[in-house]
Amino acid sequence: MFARIVVGLLIGVVAGFVEASGPAWSAKWQRISEALLFLVGLAFIGSSFMFGAIYGVLAIAEIAVGFYAYGKVFRSKKASL
Repeated sequence: MFARIVVGLLIGVVAGFVEASGPAWSAKWQRISEALLFLVGLAFIGSSFMFGAIYGVLAIAEIAVGFYAYGKVFRSKKASL
């Protein structure tokens, strides 16, 4: 169970990285990386739902927390206008 939590958080962190560094990549690599990350996340959520609805909802929450954590820890603050 602990490993599944770590994997969910890791998927969220990688999603945050792809979203943050996307403008530096070409449009082709951006689309490819987003599509691959979507498929990995979808497979993770699907496999979690196979164990039960609670685990599926928990998988969604883990990815969201990982994405949020990446934004809080690794991103620089945006300039306010």
